[in-house]
Amino acid sequence: MTEAEQDEQMGSHGPRRPPIGGVDADRPGLLDLPDMRFPELYVWLLFVSSLDIMLTWVILRDGGTEVNPVARLVIDAWGLNGAILFKFGLILFVIIACEVIARSRLHVARLLIWFGVLISSFPPVWSVTLLALHAGSKG
Repeated sequence: MTEAEQDEQMGSHGPRRPPIGGVDADRPGLLDLPDMRFPELYVWLLFVSSLDIMLTWVILRDGGTEVNPVARLVIDAWGLNGAILFKFGLILFVIIACEVIARSRLHVARLLIWFGVLISSFPPVWSVTLLALHAGSKG
């Protein structure tokens, strides 16, 4: 092997190793932090989830009840702060799951985040409907 071939094989940071498990070296590893795959959808998820918390609290303040049994337990035990931590913990879980899944199955991760945004948008829409009906019945 010539000296030039040895230099090329060694590279600037030591010997090049073949990718483990046949994984392309350009794809991020499990612990790498590449750019986020769906930042716009994550903002929408955060937005509708924030609306859900705010509107739920307005309904509870006006004498309504929480219909989600898990959220009701959290609110009864820890109040608004617990509800906020619970909701944003779920959001963080979904975002991390999407990012990890996107490393190997981009299409599945895209479906997951779209499904998350869609499902998370139902409670705020329902809450606005309830508040509008309640305001109409007072008037």
